[in-house]
Amino acid sequence: MRAAADPEPSTRLESPAVQGRDQLIAALQAQASRPVQRLGETLVNLGLITPDQLSSALALQTQDKRWPIGELLVQQGQLTREQLDQAVHLKLGYAQVDARRFPVEPEAWRLAPIATLQRLNMLPLMRHEGELIVAVADPKRQDALDELAWASECRVRPVLADQTQIQERLQAILQGQDTPGLQLHGVAPAGPADRWLAQAEQQTADASAETDAGQAEEGGNGLVQLINHMIIDAWTQGASDIHVETHPGSEQVRIRFRVDGRLQPYLELPHTLRAALVARIKIMCSLDISERRRPQDGKIHFARYSPAHSIELRVVTIPTVQGLEDVVLRLLTAAEPLPLDQLGIHPHQLTRFKQAIERPYGLILCAGPTGSGKSTTLHAALAHLNTAERKIWTAEDPVEITQPGLRQVQINPRIDWTFEKALRAFLRADPDVIMVGEVRDRDTARIAVEAALTGHLVLSTIHTNSAAETVTRLLDMGMDPFNFGDSLLAVMGQRLVRRLCVGCRQGRPATPEELGELLGDHLRAGHPMRLGREDQVLADWHQRLARQGRLMTWQALGCAHCKGTGLRGRVGLHELLVVTREIRSLIQTRQPVAQVQACALDQGMMSLRQDGIEKVLLGLTTLEEVRATSNA
Repeated sequence: MRAAADPEPSTRLESPAVQGRDQLIAALQAQASRPVQRLGETLVNLGLITPDQLSSALALQTQDKRWPIGELLVQQGQLTREQLDQAVHLKLGYAQVDARRFPVEPEAWRLAPIATLQRLNMLPLMRHEGELIVAVADPKRQDALDELAWASECRVRPVLADQTQIQERLQAILQGQDTPGLQLHGVAPAGPADRWLAQAEQQTADASAETDAGQAEEGGNGLVQLINHMIIDAWTQGASDIHVETHPGSEQVRIRFRVDGRLQPYLELPHTLRAALVARIKIMCSLDISERRRPQDGKIHFARYSPAHSIELRVVTIPTVQGLEDVVLRLLTAAEPLPLDQLGIHPHQLTRFKQAIERPYGLILCAGPTGSGKSTTLHAALAHLNTAERKIWTAEDPVEITQPGLRQVQINPRIDWTFEKALRAFLRADPDVIMVGEVRDRDTARIAVEAALTGHLVLSTIHTNSAAETVTRLLDMGMDPFNFGDSLLAVMGQRLVRRLCVGCRQGRPATPEELGELLGDHLRAGHPMRLGREDQVLADWHQRLARQGRLMTWQALGCAHCKGTGLRGRVGLHELLVVTREIRSLIQTRQPVAQVQACALDQGMMSLRQDGIEKVLLGLTTLEEVRATSNA
């Protein structure tokens, strides 16, 4: 492409970026007074196209007005997409900033949470005439600018900066390597939240918090913003639950987030706000604010309050002492199902599990405590089975994961629409596969067994501590041992443990003492007859788990990604009990848990502790995490 005449230095695309406050103020003033220029003229002035190329493109545009002039030039190969974007930004008069060197003002930094800045990839630079000046890679992203304006309670004015420079500067500030004196806000709300809190306190100062909660809530715009900010913070931090805990007297209200299975302090509020806080949350999910003696549950569709955040929350209120209430909000992911191969199941167990779910009929259970990933595993199994040849019904409470092709039903105990009644209805609706969210009582368990015996594949969850214990739990619920033994195909027991942060994880060859500790744990968690087979286990580990011929031990020292903890995210531990002829005989003769467990281990089942130890050797988690969540 032949360039046009050399443009003036002030209009070059490569013009030097602003590095100081005074320069930026001058550039912003020039932007405000800059005359409007056509895009074609800007491209010619910048030397990116010639006048002849512009005339040719304009002639084409008169024949087909669907395409803007810039898009036509990109399609013709006269411009790259990056050149067009930069030209548009300069046409609009955006000042360019060197994000690596510009001195960030602490006052500007404190206006927004660091999690929001990282997610939007924005760097606040300074405040000027009531506006927050922020460096962005794409000033045309109005949705992101609106979100930052809401979070900071400031008018936001974008300036142009390189995306990589913004990311590097944010990371440097977060790690304390740059801009001394800046206060990071990774957990507690930032400055605006403090102002909202002050507003809410002022608005409730003259009212009785216990008797006029509704009035205080309706007038408390500061409290409304504080709750919205709390939900967005929980979402950006990857929390699964928000716990609002009220206390009698003048003790403060405590709010905590559950992140990666562990509760973390978030915020403490004055006791004068507790009734208004609970009332506002109840209003958001259409609950009765006057009812404090009984638990209530509902849902919040948060997009109604913040269109930029498509979040759903399940809410439950629990009455506590002295007429107070606690609230727990669970953030529903509404995510797509994960593939079975990405659940972290041991290859041998995964093969056996796929064989079980591909059987035409029978009962398959996922066992574990609340929050151990049982529903995620079942939906991964349903995704594996979800083909045009199968009719799949699910009954769930709530429906958290949706899949095209599944017929999903929301349970509603308020109208007596229970798992048992849904399961009965499914049997009259020509199903091939049925998923029941949870086996909670004898009637549901009995109908699930009957459905499995009459030619349907039934999947469900149950709250038990291990796969073997599931068998005796259902027998204790009154199941007929012969029908139950004939219907049961497999039980998947599982737990979630915290994962080592991949950003700061480091490995080194394991010492003989460390290997001895892992080996002893592994053997004690298996069949007693396998004790003394250390050489066989070590040889198997070296074959499957070694790196360059060495078994490794891993540690994570902490970084910005994991907030210095060394742990980020979670990984599953699994044990799969497949019902064989021998185990079926033990079920039908009501043998104890220990005998069922020993038989399953003898036939190749890997226990939760053993699966966890292998994940320790792979650098996925720590031995302390495995020991804390599984029995030897």
